[in-house]
Amino acid sequence: MVVLALIVDRPRASGPDLAQLRAEAAELGAHAVAAQERAGRAGAVAVDARAAALGAERVRDEAWTAQERAAKGYHLAWQEVLAARETAGAIRGGNQARSDDGGDPVLVERERTAECWRMRELGARRVHDRANLTLGRAEEAAGVAETAARALLDEAVVAATEAHEAMLAVEWRASRARLR
Repeated sequence: MVVLALIVDRPRASGPDLAQLRAEAAELGAHAVAAQERAGRAGAVAVDARAAALGAERVRDEAWTAQERAAKGYHLAWQEVLAARETAGAIRGGNQARSDDGGDPVLVERERTAECWRMRELGARRVHDRANLTLGRAEEAAGVAETAARALLDEAVVAATEAHEAMLAVEWRASRARLR
């Protein structure tokens, strides 16, 4: 707006230098085009960042599913361990079966299987936690990129408006000069 005011409010004694005014208006137009290009690049970055956030969300959801599956597997394996302990205790004549006595190969195998499922669950929980952290970072980056793109688009709109107004002012002065 300041440039437009300078163009319109030039001293009248010397007469308008239309070539200079046109050059200034063209410079404003070039600035508007450059601002539009920057806004376009920022928009593309924002789209890519949002796509990365959606990908991270899918990874996080898959990790959650894997964690749930591992937790269920561990729960079922642990139920089998408890059942094997009860069976071993009933065979020995009481509930004195222990997992560390090594006497029941079925019980030992079921405990080993349950421990494997527990390790899977812990691993899946770590993967989920990392995926959740990655998702948070990706969403933050997408938000920043979208905000920057909007700001650059606003700048481009203002620059285009100023360039258009400057050209209108130049044409107005040129028409006034022709009428004199």
